[in-house]
Amino acid sequence: MSIDTASKTEGYSLVQAIAIGVNTTSPAYSLAAILAPMALLVGYATPIVLIISFVPMALTSLAFMYLGRRDPDCGTTFSWVSRAIGPRPGFLAGWAIAAAGILVLGSLAETAVTYGLLTFGLDSLAGNRTLVVAAAALLIIAMVGLSIIGSDSSIRLQTILSFVQVAILLAFGIGAAILAARSYFPTFDSAWLNPFSSGLDSLVAAMLLGVFAFWGWEAATNLSEECRKPSDAGKAGVISTVILLTTYVLVAVFVVIYLGKTQFKEVGDSGLVLVDMSGVVFGPFAFLVLMAVFLSALASTQSTMVPGSRAVLSMARRGALPARLGLTHPRYKSPWVSLAVLGGISAGWYVLVSSLSENAMLDTLSSIGILVAFYYSLTGIACVVYYRKHVVSSVRGFLMVGVGPLVGSIGLAFMLVVGIRSVSDPADSASGSSWLGLAPPLAIAALVILIGLLVLLVQMLKSPRFFRNDRERANHAQSPFLLGHDIVISPGGALIDCNATVHEVLGRVADHASELQGHEPVVLVFGIHPSGLSGEEMGAARESLIEDGHLVFTETERQLRTLGVRDPIRLFEEADARNSVVAAQERTCPSITV
Repeated sequence: MSIDTASKTEGYSLVQAIAIGVNTTSPAYSLAAILAPMALLVGYATPIVLIISFVPMALTSLAFMYLGRRDPDCGTTFSWVSRAIGPRPGFLAGWAIAAAGILVLGSLAETAVTYGLLTFGLDSLAGNRTLVVAAAALLIIAMVGLSIIGSDSSIRLQTILSFVQVAILLAFGIGAAILAARSYFPTFDSAWLNPFSSGLDSLVAAMLLGVFAFWGWEAATNLSEECRKPSDAGKAGVISTVILLTTYVLVAVFVVIYLGKTQFKEVGDSGLVLVDMSGVVFGPFAFLVLMAVFLSALASTQSTMVPGSRAVLSMARRGALPARLGLTHPRYKSPWVSLAVLGGISAGWYVLVSSLSENAMLDTLSSIGILVAFYYSLTGIACVVYYRKHVVSSVRGFLMVGVGPLVGSIGLAFMLVVGIRSVSDPADSASGSSWLGLAPPLAIAALVILIGLLVLLVQMLKSPRFFRNDRERANHAQSPFLLGHDIVISPGGALIDCNATVHEVLGRVADHASELQGHEPVVLVFGIHPSGLSGEEMGAARESLIEDGHLVFTETERQLRTLGVRDPIRLFEEADARNSVVAAQERTCPSITV
């Protein structure tokens, strides 16, 4: 089911999906917020720690990309974990995605309001706590309305805001470099490249800040059903992380050089190092940094609704949550019920927490890291489990859908454990108090999981069908690397009919060796639709044909390599043996058919 199936020309382009992935991380705000505390923790190693923090995220992005190719579901982690590991872990993963969005929206809206007022010189209003809280709650509601409408102007605005804030950040990095060159360059030593120079605890704490800075890029992958090409969502997620890494590291290098002369003490009182340095770097144009933080938080307030609302939509339409939550707007095709519910809960939570303590919102943000690490690590594990046949069938599969996602999951799980330990002392929390006998960040995370478990039990009793679904795995035809609708084959190559025994196919290849060496590309075709069968018999026969085709392809590729033919294209056709060749000929227009 697609949110918008009107036509292939409608929906988000790759650039627009990237913009949403970038904006959801709120790069200007995130970078401004983490640089000073990260520098205090690891000093000159800050840029290298940012890169290290990026590694598990990048490895996990492989899981998002390859799972999205086979199952372009807007629920992403919920759908993939449900299929590969089981419906119950999948439910909790989807619940964590929705909860993380609810928890962070208030902080983003508050930042947008505060820095919007500061940008326009309304400092006295920015200091009025009651006004800021009320305006932030209203901003959340307004952004919900804008997300429901989902107009072209809205996505164009998202795209423009992403380019503007990244441009300002890059300009800031260049300005900081010029400033450092004129005034202070530290002596280069091993501390720049040694993330352990300040100890393991400091390194892990800094990495958790880095994970927070990168969190949100996967919002692009939630748009698989709204992109013009479903595969663009996975690509956008990966490209988003690369853009963020490049921007973050460039700015961090020169900011850290500048901070080094103050022994990494904060420049001012705002807590946002880029804001405190803005006057020194930009002079009369210091307002640009305030504007970047404002635009960053504003754009993220809307785009951060994407993952949670789409996860709830997917859960509802598959029976894991009440079906009403999966309704889409008849005109705008947006998941308006899930957006309205999540937005309303988020605004209510923000007002409640803000009334308890001015610092309680910071404790809410600390709990998000626990939820994010949880569902990210589950995604990596789901990738390995789902593609386990492909993990052992090739070096590429072993690395890209095996080792990569698994290492990313292990790294995130490690940070999850250490993160829980680091926020376990109530005295170290932002509010300095305990909630229900726990540190506030742990209490919030535990409350989210507990409510999720209760809802899970209720849904298992009310709608047990979803929770009885069997786990799935990708067969040999369901390659994570090559999709039938994504294959672009140049005409004029060679087509090899592999609908026979391995011995017969290899014999024909040997007989036509000289002809095959002169043609490119070489396409291997195998039909996987059994004739005269239906129901379970057809399913079993199809699976058997896929296994047979995989074996023939593998042996044929080995022989082709001895002839100097590189990278033959595998083509499983949904047809019987004879018609599969006819279909492949129409599609590839080969010069010769073997």
